[in-house]
Amino acid sequence: MYLIGYLSALSCRAGEGVDVMIGSSVSEVSVDVVRLIHGDDNPLGPGFLYQPVEQIAARQVQASEQQTPIGSWAISQQPVRLGQQETLQLSLSLWPTLPPAEGLQGICSLPEAEFLLALDSEGCLVLSWQQQVMLRTTALPLREWCQIEIEATESACWLRISDSSGQSPHFTGPGVQFSGSSKVLLAAASVESRGQQNFPQGVYNGKIAQPVISVAGQVVARWAFEQEMSTQSVPDSSGNGCELQLINAPTRAMTGPDWRNDVHDWKQEPSQFDAIHFHDDDLADACWPVTTHVDIPASLGSGVYAIRLQAAGLKTDYVPLIVRPAAGIAAAKIAMVMATYTYIAYANEHLTEGDFEQGSEIPVQTGDWEDLVAIHQEWGKSHYDLHNDGSGVAYSSSLRPIPNMRPNYRFWGFHAPRRFSADLYMVWFLTQMGEEFDVITEHDLHAESTTLLAGYQTVITGSHPEYYSAPMLDAFEQHVAQGGGLMYLGGDGFYWVTTPFEDLPHLLEVRKSEGLRHWDAEPGERYHASTGELGGIWRSRGRSAHQLFGVGMGGHGWDNKAPGYRRSERSYQPDAAWVFEGIEDEVVGDFGLIMNGTSGDEIDRADFRYGTPAHAIILASSEPHSEWYVPVPEDVTTVSNRLNARYNRDVRSDMVLVEHAGGGAVFSVGSIIFTGALPVNNGDNNVARLLGNVIRNFTARR
Repeated sequence: MYLIGYLSALSCRAGEGVDVMIGSSVSEVSVDVVRLIHGDDNPLGPGFLYQPVEQIAARQVQASEQQTPIGSWAISQQPVRLGQQETLQLSLSLWPTLPPAEGLQGICSLPEAEFLLALDSEGCLVLSWQQQVMLRTTALPLREWCQIEIEATESACWLRISDSSGQSPHFTGPGVQFSGSSKVLLAAASVESRGQQNFPQGVYNGKIAQPVISVAGQVVARWAFEQEMSTQSVPDSSGNGCELQLINAPTRAMTGPDWRNDVHDWKQEPSQFDAIHFHDDDLADACWPVTTHVDIPASLGSGVYAIRLQAAGLKTDYVPLIVRPAAGIAAAKIAMVMATYTYIAYANEHLTEGDFEQGSEIPVQTGDWEDLVAIHQEWGKSHYDLHNDGSGVAYSSSLRPIPNMRPNYRFWGFHAPRRFSADLYMVWFLTQMGEEFDVITEHDLHAESTTLLAGYQTVITGSHPEYYSAPMLDAFEQHVAQGGGLMYLGGDGFYWVTTPFEDLPHLLEVRKSEGLRHWDAEPGERYHASTGELGGIWRSRGRSAHQLFGVGMGGHGWDNKAPGYRRSERSYQPDAAWVFEGIEDEVVGDFGLIMNGTSGDEIDRADFRYGTPAHAIILASSEPHSEWYVPVPEDVTTVSNRLNARYNRDVRSDMVLVEHAGGGAVFSVGSIIFTGALPVNNGDNNVARLLGNVIRNFTARR
């Protein structure tokens, strides 16, 4: 039993609209729109707060349970000519990773000719025609390249395997009879069409490279997997115009059978990266049919909204939608940037207690949203997960149900909001202040990086802006250089190099190979297919967060009592004391709705070695952390049993102010959970006063 939806876009301008896709176990569903104010239902805070949007009338729609076609595959956009009883030749290279538990995984198929090359449960190749097995080979080695050559005639079928052993076994079987033409299907045994959805059956796990099809000695299709790397299509280099369309975004820019280990950037020698990695759990678009369309009135103010779905007996779903100002409307002085890149990076993460800090004082407890993801594996995975074949998930999409991006989501690790639900703390606070503010997304920031921030004086980040593209960082640098104020109100920010695909902007790419990670990209596969740039962490690219924000990722941990921040002596000098106006406490934020403090989860520190500006003012630093806090891997050069925060003062949060000559300034807090203190005592606390001081100061500068 479930009720859930997703939207055609994460944001839109007032005056535009979005499509709503709904899956429901109950057919009658009510759809309306609410403005989200606060998501945390902790009784120590204001509770779950929203405002109905009266300009948009509620409606009743008919919905049903939805099926999601998962798994990547490819199909030719036109058929290849097979002739009349002509000799067919097929050659390709395979790097299989996970044979099927049962049945067959399709490798190459001519559906109209009922001709199929597949992998069986024992890892053997099977060649069949009209559902009859023509021949079966010995098992292929896993994660090794094999060259496959097939010739099929009216009298016999012949197959040869060449692998690293130097042996080339031959297999023969009875003949087949071809006629007419057929499209070519790669990486799936078959595809079943249901309405506008196409469901692949028997999806292959592994790489395919260098496929060539010849008929009567003439090449009819040769696909150059190394060309047009950033797109979801593959040209036919034979000149016959038989382009391949990729479905569900298999991973590109993969090393092929000719990779020599001395070239790591696919742009230098593309021919060495002529492989595509297919997975049976790839998902670029859930492809649910549109249930309804919601128009957003031009008069609606910018903010964080949700399409609310309600049905009898089912948990209400709030599908987030960021509404930007209508076209032509003057921007507010303040903009909050919702961390949508990070929301998508974590979308439907399948982490469990086995992945959490071993021995942590906080017991792990999954909630309704995690349970829903566990049930519906077909809704895809996050950048923190592994594919079924053990390879890392490099692509993550927003066009699918994402249960852990909800206003009432509570993170399984510490039973409190995280990411989207935590960013509503700041939405509540700005609303309480009575400050006019606009809300935009990181997707908007990437798409309009040179112009989007031009009308704003103060720009505020989310609590966990971990995944960032170069244009987004450029936009922040430009904003500060032109006199703007930038408030980084989180931790673990600006860490992973993240890029979208131009033809699929909803699909984000990350290649992990260092830093705090859950998987490693294979050697030679650390450059992005979408843009060609080197993946990994920004610090290794020479663009550490320290340089602009004054702080960068330094550690992480979880316990029952996160500390607050103790003011530095420097903070009492006139050029910094304004930040603490009205605050007499030496320790700020020794309370909060997340872990009872403000410095916790993932934390950032100032470090002049990595680019913290020499004139940066360290206003405060976190009180000592417990032994459950440890440094990030890139800071560990020698392994020791004294790396944790009990002994290592580098594992801390720093609150930093960086003033710029042109009037711009950056204020950073260095902790994911910092804003979780804002609602305590209904906002009457030293954290709220401190952030209020900074917002008013920055906004009044221009």
